[in-house]
Amino acid sequence: MKRKYWLLLLVFAVLLNGSPVLADGDFYVVAVGGGVGTRINSLPYAINNPGFYYLGGNLNAPSGGGISINTNNVTLDLMGFTISGTSNAGNNSGIYLNSKKNVEIRNGSLIGWDYGIKAENSCANNRVINVRAENNHSTGILLNGYSHLVKGCTSSDNSYNGIEVYLGGATISGNVVNNNGNAGIYVYGIATITGNTVSNASWMVIWLNGAGSIIGNTVSCDSGQTGIGLGGTGPVMLDQNTVAGVGTHFSPGSVTNVKGTNAGF
Repeated sequence: MKRKYWLLLLVFAVLLNGSPVLADGDFYVVAVGGGVGTRINSLPYAINNPGFYYLGGNLNAPSGGGISINTNNVTLDLMGFTISGTSNAGNNSGIYLNSKKNVEIRNGSLIGWDYGIKAENSCANNRVINVRAENNHSTGILLNGYSHLVKGCTSSDNSYNGIEVYLGGATISGNVVNNNGNAGIYVYGIATITGNTVSNASWMVIWLNGAGSIIGNTVSCDSGQTGIGLGGTGPVMLDQNTVAGVGTHFSPGSVTNVKGTNAGF
């Protein structure tokens, strides 16, 4: 009874103050009429100061870009909403950042852009979590730089690559990537690629040009496609992967690799 009493007092305090109550993980309570951080209500929008930003609803940009992140140390929560845009010969991004670090983008969809998310020129320590990038005219999620995380995302039906990462130290984990026009997961550098479900990219379903590990992925490749392909010099650890389909299951090139227990190659 005492616990329920204090819980009621807590909810009442939130409703009065319009402030969030943080709990475990990413869970928070938002009072009616209140919010967490800065609300984004229209596009284009520039984030110029560190902090927490969130969408107030589905947003559409009939021309130009979506959200540009121009500072470090930003969390952008899409709150389950969609940012929709248009193609402009490769120049329009739903979310764009250049040489920024400690940025997290999470919980929503990016549809109809050239790039759903584009981070270029040696960004670092950025995270993309629970994002859907679909029907973009180039790559769904593109990250250039070091120590990035792409986790729990869906990147499908993009005209070029589903998830594309350059340079080093990336972790690409637990994503669903399918029906992309070039490669499903494309990495140039050092990466850990683990626990993804990837299928039907017209060239390479998973491509690692560099070194690292490819572990516990489920891959399907159709005719003319390669399930897992390696480039560079390695070394690469491959273990607990399953590759199926009528395409080429594994193309090691001249890369030094160590194979554990895999199914299909």
